[in-house]
Amino acid sequence: MKSGVAQLNVSLSHLVPSRRNPRKVKPSREGHHRLVALIRSQGLLQPLIVRPIEGKPKHYEVVAGERRLRALKEVYRDDGDPKIPCIVRDVDTDTADALSLGENFGREAMHPLDEADAFAKLASNDGKDAEAIAAEFGVTEHYVRQRMKLSTLAQPVKDAYRQGKIETSIAEAFAAVPKDRQLEVWKEVNGNPRHADHVRNVIAHAWIDSEHALFDLSSLPDSVVSRDLFNERVLVERQTFMEAQAKALESQRQALIEEGWNEVVVGRREDVQDRLYSMDTPEGEYDEQTNRKRARIVARREKLEVTAQKIDDEDEPRLIRLQQRYEALETQERETIEKATVHYSEETKAMATSFLILDPDGRVHREYRVPRRKRSQSASSNGNTQAHETAEKPKPPTSEDLSDAQRAVTFTHQALGVRVALLKNTSARKRLLALILHDKIRSEALAVRHEANGTDLSASSDDFSSTVLERLKEKRSKLDPFHDKHFVEDHQGYERLAELTASKLDALIDLLTVECITAHLQRPTQLVQHLAAQLKVNVREFWRPDAQWLSGFKKIQLAHLIVELKGQVHAPAPEKKKSELVDVLAKLFADAAEGNLADKSLSERINTWLPTNLRAVEEDAIDQPSTTEGD
Repeated sequence: MKSGVAQLNVSLSHLVPSRRNPRKVKPSREGHHRLVALIRSQGLLQPLIVRPIEGKPKHYEVVAGERRLRALKEVYRDDGDPKIPCIVRDVDTDTADALSLGENFGREAMHPLDEADAFAKLASNDGKDAEAIAAEFGVTEHYVRQRMKLSTLAQPVKDAYRQGKIETSIAEAFAAVPKDRQLEVWKEVNGNPRHADHVRNVIAHAWIDSEHALFDLSSLPDSVVSRDLFNERVLVERQTFMEAQAKALESQRQALIEEGWNEVVVGRREDVQDRLYSMDTPEGEYDEQTNRKRARIVARREKLEVTAQKIDDEDEPRLIRLQQRYEALETQERETIEKATVHYSEETKAMATSFLILDPDGRVHREYRVPRRKRSQSASSNGNTQAHETAEKPKPPTSEDLSDAQRAVTFTHQALGVRVALLKNTSARKRLLALILHDKIRSEALAVRHEANGTDLSASSDDFSSTVLERLKEKRSKLDPFHDKHFVEDHQGYERLAELTASKLDALIDLLTVECITAHLQRPTQLVQHLAAQLKVNVREFWRPDAQWLSGFKKIQLAHLIVELKGQVHAPAPEKKKSELVDVLAKLFADAAEGNLADKSLSERINTWLPTNLRAVEEDAIDQPSTTEGD
């Protein structure tokens, strides 16, 4: 048979596979479906090599291209009998075998980008989703999505991948983020990424793995979320992640406050590490069952120690057995502690700080600290000075201990009460006016400058409510001709005051005089305290603790106040939240004030309760002689 080469189109039905194909192991089903996808999307890129079949005109044996022949038959299964481009080689059997072996030996796997483009065209042209494409080609949906993700590579990355300048793993790392970010990263690595982790590290400066997110990813816009299908990760743009994580941490912070922690600090480690180092880690506390088990282990260990002391030192075998049993008990205790859930008592939480630490990679660590015990110095027998911890632990706060905000509220109410009481007492008011005008008097209880004093500033806050304050404001609006002015020039003011009647002017002077009374918001003011006692001012007549004020207490203080008012049998359970205790006390004070409590003695006890900073004044008032208008 003479050798020759010709190219023609042969009917698909006239092409038969060679029985002498050197590839005995059939290609994988996955590989077959990939080739089908490529031919469907791009057509047959390389003609088949065939040779004529003796005795069968127009029929040809496929010498090289049997995989393509099987793929073509599947592509055109229901599409007639198309013509297939072929190269006819009129060669003998040995030459045909050589051609077939050469093609199989030199065949390369389909490039992932070719698969990506093929799948993408099927999706766009035929409207098939990943599930349909996967079912048709015998691969997983995940595989299809991974390949289609490669089709989203930015052009410089795609070109480098096709040219073999970067590996598949590097291309996959780029495909994890949108094209605009790919171009930024490509520029940052100067178009020469060293490896996949190099790319991921650069990406990590602007994107964070959502693995540690405390928030719902579906709440974020799609533009800030990217799914890395190759590493099965979801990436979130860094700034958006940190903002969402911070909001989620705020809810955790509130939950910890509800549980009774003294303070909850949220921040980055570098911002809080100084405080962490300056405090001690609290000792672990365990449930009763764990404590009983540990106590039994300790008791058995102590018995072994006593037994060991009675054994002769020369009885080494017995001592060794005791030592082994002792070590086994130590192991048992350690395992018991490791398995037990650590929890902290209300006393510990009331003194401790909980830290919610946000790391740069988005993870959140929770750590607990307590104030470090003070160290005292003592001299030893050899004259050396040694430091040791004081034995007494700090005591948790009670309802006797008020926060700065709580003290400010109560002192403001007290000062307002003194103002009203002074309006009813002429002699006290005249003495006060003399103090105001006298150049030798120094006082923190009299605000005679035109700037707003502390009591007025505190009373002007949005959450401050007082019937006394409203009465004073109403009186001022009726008497003061300047109450609705921002400022008035002195000569104009003088002329305007001349228009007032003598009695109205006197009343205005009285009011302005008493409004000079002010409170120091964080400590008792002696003149205010003295006036409150002398004028028998009872703050509870016009103020009762509400939820806003009670929230200034820690959880353990609220529990202490409930016991103080109702007795030990009403002590709340430890699992009660802070807000629940606030609600209980706020309702209790409201019911007592409105006369809704059946227990009259309890009602009186609640209605006469005063915070600790006002109690001394109440006690002094009992011993003061009553004062009258003519005093």
